[in-house]
Amino acid sequence: EKKTELCTVCRRRAYPMDALIVDKKKYHKSCFCCEHCRNKLSLGNYVSLHGHLYCLPHYKQLLKSKGNYDDGLGQRPPSKWCSKRKELSHRYN
Repeated sequence: EKKTELCTVCRRRAYPMDALIVDKKKYHKSCFCCEHCRNKLSLGNYVSLHGHLYCLPHYKQLLKSKGNYDDGLGQRPPSKWCSKRKELSHRYN
């Protein structure tokens, strides 16, 4: 099977009648869900960030809980990669 025929979430074949293509990725309609609450999403009420799908309420809730998108959504804080970059630049200068 071609990778383009597989659902991004479950990795099973997604036939055209039961598939959505969002951000150049294929999903079964039933797999197009918020990662936080598992509710089904629609094309007008989702946010995709770092390859993860969220409903608008949970996206906003996770943002508010940490004060920025990446910390609230479990990504590495910018301070970590900034300090690493500074460390590397000092090492090579």
